[in-house]
Amino acid sequence: MTSLVALDIETTGLDPQKDAIIEIGAVRFNGRRVENEWQSLIHPGRPIPPFITQLTGITDQMVLKAPPIREVLGDLAKFIGASPILGHNIGFDLAFLNRQKKDLFLANEILDTYELAAVLLPNASRYNLGALAAAMGVPLPARHRALDDAHATRGIFLELQEEALHLPLKLLAEIIRLSDPISWGGYWFFRQILRARSKELVSAAQVRHTYSGPIFEGRYTPPAMPLQPLAKPVPLEPEVVASILEYGGAFSQYFSDYEYRPQQVEMLKAVTEAISQGRHLLVEAGTGTGKSMAYLIPSALWAIQNNTRVVISTNTINLQDQLINKDIPDLRHALGIDLRATVLK
Repeated sequence: MTSLVALDIETTGLDPQKDAIIEIGAVRFNGRRVENEWQSLIHPGRPIPPFITQLTGITDQMVLKAPPIREVLGDLAKFIGASPILGHNIGFDLAFLNRQKKDLFLANEILDTYELAAVLLPNASRYNLGALAAAMGVPLPARHRALDDAHATRGIFLELQEEALHLPLKLLAEIIRLSDPISWGGYWFFRQILRARSKELVSAAQVRHTYSGPIFEGRYTPPAMPLQPLAKPVPLEPEVVASILEYGGAFSQYFSDYEYRPQQVEMLKAVTEAISQGRHLLVEAGTGTGKSMAYLIPSALWAIQNNTRVVISTNTINLQDQLINKDIPDLRHALGIDLRATVLK
């Protein structure tokens, strides 16, 4: 197997043009065996911002006698050599390093666990390093310390590798075929996975080079005419919309345990007026208010009445799943409306 190097850096900020590196950590590994480690604090040539010290634990005193970045680049390049470089959002790390030496690691294969996780774990609630490590049971002793983050990246990579090894072979072949003409931090990885499974029987249909594969195979989209929004939108009547949540309304008839909540009705009316009047609305509502239905009901009625779309952007995948799998189906059945909804990722 090929040895890889997991790389991570800590910096004084997010801008490679203005900020500086304060720590580098790298781990060479082959499979589950760690072959070597390399780490160094870096003198940034400027004070470390207090919020960075709070985040990383790295102080000005700690880097006072550390070497400047240009003195360690040679040792880092020697440690990495020609090995593939692995990182979590690796483009961030390489942008800082290439700011110091533009031709650094140009010949190395680049792998990104963030991009791999997005493909292999589409239902993950978060893709940052800490969240993935927690979800996968990967140890992360000190978040935002370069060597610990590099070890966590290695652990996440190994777990993702196991996921990839169990992909249907036909799907794996299609991922490689579709990614062949583009540059991304997963192509080399999936090629290696396919190579590891090269002893499995592959049919000619699985490796043909024209597009045909299982990602969209078998999908059925019900025929529907394209939406033609009304030239002049028809506003909703807040009191009519609010009647849905009143006792004796559609919701109380559909839900056996329905509970009337004045705050929910108040929010529903405010959302209805904002949509109808085309203005912004900011709502703060506590737990138990029934926020989802308070914006879903007027959104659904507005979309149907005006033959248009409403986009609902959520902060979490959990809420996204709740809306598409529970709340919107309940709304559709309670109101008896032909409401189409889909998830866009």
